[in-house]
Amino acid sequence: MKMSKNRVSRRDFLRLSAITALSSIGVNALAACTPAPAQSPSAEMAGEEPAQVRHPITYWDWWGPTGSAANKALFDRLPVALEERNPELELNYQNVPFGEYFRKFLAAHAADDVPDVMHSSVYWARDFFDKGALLDLTPFIEVTPDLAPDKFLTGALLQATKGPAQYGVLGEGPDSNQIFYNVDLFEDAGITTDPEEIAQWNWADFTEAAKELTRRDGDDIVQSGFLVGTPTAQTLSVWASCHDAGFYSKNDAGIENGIGFNEKNAAVNGLHWFLDMLHMDRVSQPIAPERQDWAQFQQGKTAMAQSGPWQYGRLRADVPELNWFTMLWPSAPVEGGKQGTALWNNMLVVPTKSKNKDAGWSFLEFWCGLDWMLERFKIGDWLAPRKDFYDTPEYQTKFQQLPVLTMVPQATSVGTPLVYIQQSALDAAIRPVLEAAILQAEEPETAIDRLVQECNDIMAKAGYE
Repeated sequence: MKMSKNRVSRRDFLRLSAITALSSIGVNALAACTPAPAQSPSAEMAGEEPAQVRHPITYWDWWGPTGSAANKALFDRLPVALEERNPELELNYQNVPFGEYFRKFLAAHAADDVPDVMHSSVYWARDFFDKGALLDLTPFIEVTPDLAPDKFLTGALLQATKGPAQYGVLGEGPDSNQIFYNVDLFEDAGITTDPEEIAQWNWADFTEAAKELTRRDGDDIVQSGFLVGTPTAQTLSVWASCHDAGFYSKNDAGIENGIGFNEKNAAVNGLHWFLDMLHMDRVSQPIAPERQDWAQFQQGKTAMAQSGPWQYGRLRADVPELNWFTMLWPSAPVEGGKQGTALWNNMLVVPTKSKNKDAGWSFLEFWCGLDWMLERFKIGDWLAPRKDFYDTPEYQTKFQQLPVLTMVPQATSVGTPLVYIQQSALDAAIRPVLEAAILQAEEPETAIDRLVQECNDIMAKAGYE
């Protein structure tokens, strides 16, 4: 057979491998451009096929097989499922603890010793991209219709893009901050449990319901209507969302240029709301380090507490007798107020210094595709950020068992992305200011003015002006 001397371009390779990554189509196309490996005489005489060359793919993740039976099952299944989909790839999985991930990856980037593909928290991805450590995946996505932006839930990709660049493909989530409520306690107090009616509440309606749900023994609150917690950066995103604003402000090009969470006085209004519920309406036990909010909800000692979808399966398993549902945060009492939440999705990314970017993309395509999302769902009830996931029989069956699952795509459609640019620096600045305000050591207006200035300074130093 005459051997072609033409080399396959990177873009042509991507077009060949868009749907099946390094599938047999891509392998055959490459084989046409390179000499075939010589067979041993014995192999030729026996008519044996040469052994298939497998390419190692290094993958970083802070998730791992420890911690739960579901996690172990997931990581036991992962290399097998990958080989079934892409027999050319051999998984080299490396676990990096969450608390060490940011520092270790930047050190690996400096040393030119990075993985081919990796799981990235929303907390780090933009900062990695700003440092030039992650690829803009747009050229890969353009030739991979299955991972096009319109395949994912509305609003889910906001934290994986910067202007026209997309540096991450969603591989986990969506997660959001929701309010869990005890349906039996609501019914005992004569409060509606209809999700459509609850969706019309504003902050004042919520407070009135919390007051009706609070039970006291003298001056002691023995059943909180709602457990008010110390606000965090995530809470600022919630308050902004309820005012139809974002955590970050943006310029005309859609690039973040500062802090937007106090548009319409969102943070000031939110602080006053929390302080009123704590001290004037007294719907919550006092904030204290020893207060165990989630345990109190599980025990029926509070009618409402905040958490997120990661608790759905755990709550059903740990307290099967508890009758509960969730709501999004009610709208702020301002013009344009709406239901809101803080929203986030983790993602898969490809380092710029990956030694095998095409194989890294192939793994990313496998992980973020519908088939693996459904396997994850079967193993551990993990939801998915893909639109088509919610149309599958597997999801519909689970939805019949657990109707609260409908709150996940609803939250994604209305939520504000939580802090994800300069997360560590912003969180360090935000935490002490909000603690001072909720402890009444500083007036909300003064505290938030100071906070906005400090956060804008941090953003400016990072190049966002």
